[in-house]
Amino acid sequence: MSEERIPRQVEEADLGAHSMSPQEAFVHSCIDGVLNVEDIADLTVLEPALVAESVERMISLGLVEWVEAKVSSAPPAAQLVEDVEIDEALQDKILQTFKRADRLNHYELLGVTTNSDRAEIRKAYFALSKTFHPDSYYGKRLGSFKAQMEVVFRKMTDAYEVIGRQQKRDAYDRYLKRSIVVSAAEEKISRVEERAQAMSKALTRAPVAERQAEPVDPEAPSRDWQPSQAPSKQSRSVVSGSPDHERMQRKRELLEKRLRGRSRRPPRKSEPVRSMPAPTAKVGAKTALRDLTRSLKRTAGVTGGVDRAEHHIETARLAEASGDLAAAATALRMAITLDSSRSDIQEQYRRVNSHLRVQLLDIHREQAKYEEDNNLWAAASISWAKVADADPKDAIAPRRAARALLSAGGDLRKARDFAQRSLDLAPDSLEARLLLARIYIQAGMDNSAAKELDEAAKLDPGHEMVKNLREQLAG
Repeated sequence: MSEERIPRQVEEADLGAHSMSPQEAFVHSCIDGVLNVEDIADLTVLEPALVAESVERMISLGLVEWVEAKVSSAPPAAQLVEDVEIDEALQDKILQTFKRADRLNHYELLGVTTNSDRAEIRKAYFALSKTFHPDSYYGKRLGSFKAQMEVVFRKMTDAYEVIGRQQKRDAYDRYLKRSIVVSAAEEKISRVEERAQAMSKALTRAPVAERQAEPVDPEAPSRDWQPSQAPSKQSRSVVSGSPDHERMQRKRELLEKRLRGRSRRPPRKSEPVRSMPAPTAKVGAKTALRDLTRSLKRTAGVTGGVDRAEHHIETARLAEASGDLAAAATALRMAITLDSSRSDIQEQYRRVNSHLRVQLLDIHREQAKYEEDNNLWAAASISWAKVADADPKDAIAPRRAARALLSAGGDLRKARDFAQRSLDLAPDSLEARLLLARIYIQAGMDNSAAKELDEAAKLDPGHEMVKNLREQLAG
């Protein structure tokens, strides 16, 4: 999958200092730091390649830049100041690895690849043990770094025990593959909503007449213009009232409106100004989007361009055929944004999205079970929480999310809420009662724990854990 490219306008850039073609000005007006190149192509009814070309030229002028992925910053220097007998470079390495350990998979943690053989993995593990095992610094003051090193070394040992053995490695590889698939799907789902909302705002921001104007023909002779002045009249002669004249008039109106928006200058008196409809905000978003859809289709037909809604529908069809439901749902969501009047697209989206939710739910369950079996409690708590959110009637998922949080030493308040939610769904669940009692004991809420144990005893008076937990409270 190609990397998504998102342009944004450079703050305080001086537009008046540079010449831009009408096409570049049109593209620039659609850049907001959220929409990607494909989205801007949808708005402008230009080919994505032409949009990318315009963006690249504006980047060369210092007017636009690509949005870069966020990179976590280094810890403040004050965190590294401690009276210890290891150098600052090692302190920084320990601290960074400690902070990132939970986000790294076993291969990343050991610094090997998924194709590394057992000998390479073993070599990497023992090399890292010399750095992160506290015994390597016997007799030296390690301060708080000792505890961090112990945590990191334990995680590295766990990773080595898994990917250093073929059977466990095969199971982990299947788990890792599912993790990558589900993470990519969730990222697409989250991102498409942001894109769709930005697209709707961009569409409804413009008057209907502005959308009905034909986009700049990329094949037309290039001519530069300054943002502070209107474009010059066409040099070629056309007959008044002809189709060419009408298209030129609509194009001129579009460009002048965009220029007036930037320079706040009144329209030129030397040119007739047609009566313009009111902005779409006054006729309602739904009416606006319907009108915009029609005008975009007409524009695509006049220019020979692609109906962008149909383009997304075809993308969705191919994605679904290949089994990528997340990509299919994403494409259909954007198609709906561009053509909200079509009930068939909305029905396709509901169908695909329903299948996608079931698919993700099944994957999260599989992931959670693997994480439980391998004592990956923090990860298991997240996976079970996602299952619980996706299936509100499931009483087991919130209980297992609570158990995972308790085992991971996580947020006891969240653990209590999950356990209580499970109990609300299944009031006669002995496991949920006992789990809630354990959470209260861990939180120091003995009275609440005793009440839960009393309720548990009503369900099974002779249960061993009821007896043990009561002894723990009394003790």
